[in-house]
Amino acid sequence: MELCFIMSLDLNSSQVLDALAKGNIRKANELMGSVYLIHALVVHGNHLGRTLGFPTANLELLKHKPFLLAHGVYAVKAEINHIVYNGMANAGIRPTIDGKTMTVEINLFDFSADLYGKTLVVYFIDRIRDEKKFKNLDELVQQIHEDKIQAIKLLS
Repeated sequence: MELCFIMSLDLNSSQVLDALAKGNIRKANELMGSVYLIHALVVHGNHLGRTLGFPTANLELLKHKPFLLAHGVYAVKAEINHIVYNGMANAGIRPTIDGKTMTVEINLFDFSADLYGKTLVVYFIDRIRDEKKFKNLDELVQQIHEDKIQAIKLLS
């Protein structure tokens, strides 16, 4: 599916909203004829991702624009300065670290520049899995490695 840089979502489309709410991003993209995307500012988080070997860009969610996707891990593409990078995103409350606030954070593959204060366009391509709580950070890191392998397959 080709990336659409401008997407208008008809919020009256109950099929699209239902697919997004269930995390069926592939179906939602097909119904829309484009890729579900968000524009978001990169803000500072708790910097845990980089200590785990997976630095993330934490995205500021706008209060007046609801994030429509179900909690989970997604294969994504992110546009930065007109260049598109592959990555994976976690959307949810990060239960392993006792998170309580909805966050979206992305790990971009083969990217290491400073993104704080930049606006990204994030394209949600496919869902990898539900968000879940792990017993410890070691289990989380192992799962993130598996998620990355899956994301690379889905994005290739």
